[in-house]
Amino acid sequence: MSTRSSAAVNGDKPPRKKMTKQSPEISILSLPYDLILNIIARVSRMYYPTLSLVSKMLRSVVASPELYQTRSRLNLAESCLYLCLRYYRDPPLDPNPHWFALCMKPNRTLTDRLFIPVTSPDVRHERSTGLTSKDVSIVAAGSNIYKMGGYTPSSSEVSVLDCRFNTWHSAPMMRVKRSSPAASLVDGKIYVAGGCEDVNSENWVEVFDPKTQTWGSVTNPGAEIRPSGAELESFGIEGKLYLFGHNRKYGIYDPKEARWNPMIELGMGMDMDVVMGMGMDMYEAMDMEMDMNGVASAVSYFHCVIGDVLFLWNEREFRWYDFKASSWKKLNGVEDLPDFDGDCKMVDVGGKMAVLWKVFGRGDGHDEERSIWCAEIALERRGDDMWGKVEWFDVVLKTHEQCGLFDADILSATV
Repeated sequence: MSTRSSAAVNGDKPPRKKMTKQSPEISILSLPYDLILNIIARVSRMYYPTLSLVSKMLRSVVASPELYQTRSRLNLAESCLYLCLRYYRDPPLDPNPHWFALCMKPNRTLTDRLFIPVTSPDVRHERSTGLTSKDVSIVAAGSNIYKMGGYTPSSSEVSVLDCRFNTWHSAPMMRVKRSSPAASLVDGKIYVAGGCEDVNSENWVEVFDPKTQTWGSVTNPGAEIRPSGAELESFGIEGKLYLFGHNRKYGIYDPKEARWNPMIELGMGMDMDVVMGMGMDMYEAMDMEMDMNGVASAVSYFHCVIGDVLFLWNEREFRWYDFKASSWKKLNGVEDLPDFDGDCKMVDVGGKMAVLWKVFGRGDGHDEERSIWCAEIALERRGDDMWGKVEWFDVVLKTHEQCGLFDADILSATV
């Protein structure tokens, strides 16, 4: 007979089960607001789109200026990738570029990322008047992405994407209207050159300080130094502005000394008949010409600056420029990357290299699926060599829209 039954027969009360005291569940939403800010600030920015779906409270925290002030104070700001795509439609190019931000997939591993569309309540600032990415200049500085210039007509307007909140606003206008200008970041300031309606303008080059939100003057390079040509390209490296024309000439500006170095003119391209006569193949000739032209070779290929190192993709392999040896060297250790050819884009993301390329998939003609892949590569200098380590690669965007990376912009903002 059970203990419970025996107690009932004897008239005794059955023994009571001991109740275990459970601790009340504590929700993060019940914590003080300052503590919530400190917790969310320690979460990667790439999870914020998912967090904003949890509750209105977390949505307001993710969208609050105080959150990014906390991240900055705790030195937790991180680099985030942004992609600007242009779709080939009727008319040939969609006048409204499509913006995406790289985020984490919900409930996935740390390597599962995807580009999600960036929407804005005020898209008129972002509407492009140009036909390609070459018609406007787009530069990332801090937590903002700046879009400058126009095509038809030329423009002095500057639009800004605040990557903390993914909203657009206007910045102070340039001093002159520009069409297809070149723009680069040098020591935290944005240098814009060329594209002026008046080719002799005193403001042929001007500089914008994101901290003071003001435009300043830059020494006019003069016709004897200034690269000519309708289109210009530029990049900043080692605290200097490199400015290239399409006439095989380029100039270098040193902001600290406020002066331009004498214009450098490149030699003519190699004669293939001479190359064949020397017993070299095409790739050997390309390598020789790259070394002959030095840093200027970068503008002939897809390229980017990471830290103070210049990289390029020559459709065969990644190269980096050794200023000390005045030569282009192979980036070692990236053999694990999938084979790809054609257009690719590279950008500095927190000292690492992010690479994007496109792969065609299923479908025919206009309905063919296009996949954009992304890889992240850690970089390490070992003596006279540069090594890369592929940390992850995956499909980050699928679309049936006709698009290309040649007309795309990939940028890294710090938020």
